[in-house]
Formats: sequence, C-alpha cells, structure tokens
Amino acid sequence: MVVSKQTIWFGRRINRVDGVEKMDLDRLQTFLKVVQYGSFQQVAAREYRSQRTVSKQMTQLENELKVTLFDRGQNRIQLTPQVAAREYRSQRTVSKQMTQLENELKVTLFDRGQNRIQLTPQGRLFWASAQDIVNNYMTALTELRQFNVPTDQILRVGYFSAFEQRLLLPALYDLKQQHSELQLVVRQGSNEHLAQQVADGSLDLALSINYGRPAVTPESQLTAVPIYHNQMVIGVSRLNPLSRLSQLPPSALATLPILYYSPESSTFLLESFLASAPFIQNYEQIRRVPSAEQMHLLVALNQALAFYPAGLVPTEHDEQVAYLPITDAAQQGYDIVALLKSNRSRPLIAKLVQRLKANAKSDE
Repeated sequence: MVVSKQTIWFGRRINRVDGVEKMDLDRLQTFLKVVQYGSFQQVAAREYRSQRTVSKQMTQLENELKVTLFDRGQNRIQLTPQVAAREYRSQRTVSKQMTQLENELKVTLFDRGQNRIQLTPQGRLFWASAQDIVNNYMTALTELRQFNVPTDQILRVGYFSAFEQRLLLPALYDLKQQHSELQLVVRQGSNEHLAQQVADGSLDLALSINYGRPAVTPESQLTAVPIYHNQMVIGVSRLNPLSRLSQLPPSALATLPILYYSPESSTFLLESFLASAPFIQNYEQIRRVPSAEQMHLLVALNQALAFYPAGLVPTEHDEQVAYLPITDAAQQGYDIVALLKSNRSRPLIAKLVQRLKANAKSDE
C-alpha cells in the first residue's frame, strides 16, 4: 500500500491513503472490540483508562513530539483520580463511531438486535480487513520503536513465501551468531511489494523468484543476485491415482484446480505460473491461496493440485502428497534471487548474500 499525503494525528489518523479519504484507526480498533464483545455497552464498560495510564500516555506523547506539553508543578495541571477514572467511552460514543464508520464505507456492518448486535455479511468481510489494517499498523509502530542502534547494525529483509525459510533462516541465524548486536526486521509480502520496498529503501534485501519471467525488468534500479536454482514440481495427493506416475503429463493438470501460494494478491506470481504452463488452457483453473498450510491441506485431500518449489519442500517423508515433475520440464526451472539496490553496498548485506549462497549450495 502506497501512502500519499499522510498525516498521522498522534499515531491515530491517516488523512489520505491511495486517494481514499481519511480513516480513523481508532474506529477500526473500536470496531474489532464491538465484534469481540458483541455490544456497544460492553465496549464502553471495558474501555476505561487509569490515571497512571493517562499520565504515561502524555509522557510518551511528549517524548514523541520532543516538546513539553505540561508544567508539572504543584499548582499546575494534574490528573486527579476522579478525572482519570472518567476516561471511558460512553455507549453512545461507541455507537456513534460505528455509525460514522458505516457511513464512510457506505455499507451496513451490524444487524442491531435488542440485546446483541451481529455482523452483516459485509461486516464479516470487513472484520478480517480491519484486523489486517490494525495489525499492520501496530507492526510498523513496533518496528519503528524497536531500534535504538546505529543504522549499520539494522538489517531489513523480505521474503515472499514460507518456502524460502529453508534458505533464509540458517543465513540470518549465522549472521546473528556472528553479530550479536544485530537488529533484524523480517517481512513477508508479495513480490511486487517487496521489490518496491527495496527500491524505496525500506528493505535492504528481499528474496524473489525468476520463474517464467524475470523478478525485475532490465530498466529496474534493482539487481537480482542468483541464490538457488531448481525445478518447479506439482503436488498430487496420494489418494489420486496420478500420484503413482513418475512424471505428470500436462493433460493430467486439467483434472483439478491448480493452486499457488502467495500471502497477498500477486499479479507477478500469477503471470509467472501462466508463462511457465502454456499447456493450461483454462487460466481460471490457477488459483491463489493465502497460506502454505491451506494449500497443502487441499492438495493432500485431493481437492487440488499445486505448484511446489523442489528443494525447498521436505518431500522425503510426506505420506499424503507426491511431488511429480511435469513431463515437459523445459520451462519449469526457477531461480530464487536476492533483490538489492544497485547503488547500495553494506558489509552486512554482502555477508547475508554470501551465507544465502553457501546454504543454497549445501542443499543442492
């Protein structure tokens, strides 16, 4: 998500994101609590703040703004226990926030019963998105506040699927052993987002894939350093008679949906799979799933076939899934590459690339 013309109001409000009018994060957090507790009144009763919490928040705010907001003298502003105890939200306030949120979204989120509210179908859909927004926001804040060290001791790394853990984890672990003071930020995202984050400097390195198409275009400012090469294979349930074959003919791929895994919607990955499988006539047959666990479950139960990167999947003792090469494997080679900014050189990044290559070579 590209943020433009953003104004953060005490860490709460974003005025404009990708051209969309302001959305109050506090309303999203309240929305999640309403879903959790099932009534406006329950949220109001639970959302109180103690005097100590209010005072601590004001101190944190002053530290963030680097200004003194209060003179804390005997005759100056002080929060009394009575004032702090009244720092809660009324039921009317919570209800008003939810109505404002519904007006912003132009949908009805709740069916308002006499004693309990329930989510509408649109509300259930938005609930998952709201959780993601709040979680991503809080993750970003945690990352920002985590580091109080020199920049050369921070390494920010991205990866696009759980399969790269076999390469990435040992490399980062070795690096952390050698540099105990090293602080790490590790993010997962789509190939498109990772490439953009390396380009804008918010990531130092990201793992991506060359499969059917290059990870970056020739005119890109990024360099793609080859790390690991192998073949893409198809996972087939052992409940399926096809699993007894040594190779999978392309015609057999028409029997079930074909899945690929990406944590976010990714045009890049979809186009990569389509480019590498020209024998697939029905493009709608290829579908994305948001987790490797979900993909493997569906394959094991013979609900789908799936693309798997050979060498990055522990295939030896899998009793539910067979991993078969496609008969015409000429176009099934893939490369895991490290995306780097062409003009960026740091010893830690170079060491990480060396370790990634060394671990990849030992796996071949």
